[in-house]
Amino acid sequence: MIKILIGGSPCTRWSVARTDGRETTASGIGWELFENFRYARERFQPDLFLYENNASAAQEIKDQIGAELGVPLVHINSALLSAQNRERFYACNFEIEQPNDYGIMLRDVILPAEEVPQKYWMDKPYTYHGDNKTVCATLNIRAMDIVKRVYNTNGKAPTLTCDGGGGHRQKKIFQNGKCRKLTPVEYERLQTLPDNYTKAVSDSRRYSAIGNGWTAAIIIHMLRGALKNVDRNEKLVVVSMYDGIATGRYCFDQLGFTNVEYYAFEIDPYAMAVANDNYPDIIQCGDAFQMRDASFLLGGLLK
Repeated sequence: MIKILIGGSPCTRWSVARTDGRETTASGIGWELFENFRYARERFQPDLFLYENNASAAQEIKDQIGAELGVPLVHINSALLSAQNRERFYACNFEIEQPNDYGIMLRDVILPAEEVPQKYWMDKPYTYHGDNKTVCATLNIRAMDIVKRVYNTNGKAPTLTCDGGGGHRQKKIFQNGKCRKLTPVEYERLQTLPDNYTKAVSDSRRYSAIGNGWTAAIIIHMLRGALKNVDRNEKLVVVSMYDGIATGRYCFDQLGFTNVEYYAFEIDPYAMAVANDNYPDIIQCGDAFQMRDASFLLGGLLK
């Protein structure tokens, strides 16, 4: 049996994209969320652990995480293995090699125009201008020019966010001379997940859940190296903190492991619905703050 702890605490308090109340020191709500992972490591005593978060977190926070977990941080951009720019740092107790760049662009993952439902296409005319990666498009409304960011399919998509399908950050592209929103399936492909992995919830919830998640190909790359000498029938007992849509469970499947006991700590009902739709055998455990309760033993797995 091999015990594995994985997780990435919510980064909303640490991200440079936050315009109000961003935390830049090892304190506050963001730090308390990380501390739950540290408690889990101390109590679960895993053979392997993997922690992930946004690379834009303040250096003081990243330095303290490295000190608390006793490992160096590794920075990897998901753009190496996907069509999405997504800078993240990882802390783990095994060696990680930078993956090779697969050269995947947005054009490699988008759906053919004829397969995109009408609801994703923009009704208002856009005027295209810009370079071959990121462009601005002029949206003509009532004689007013409103500049919107639209992404050329010859480049990478920007980092997916968790603001849902109707938010102003919804990613848009030009295709066949017209502008449209990316579909949930294309969001899934940007995170290197299977098509319709998040089909159990509404479009807006799909966008949010995918934006909150991991780039599966990056996690698979790291775990493949850590588990390269492990028999695929070996029992894995996995504790996943802030599990989200169970991307971790998907990664172990893709690596060929057939005997996975998976404990998921998650409170978002829509993320849990996606996870359970794909993996009914997941053991949902609820709030990660339970790790601080000495009487919570997770069936004897915690000390």
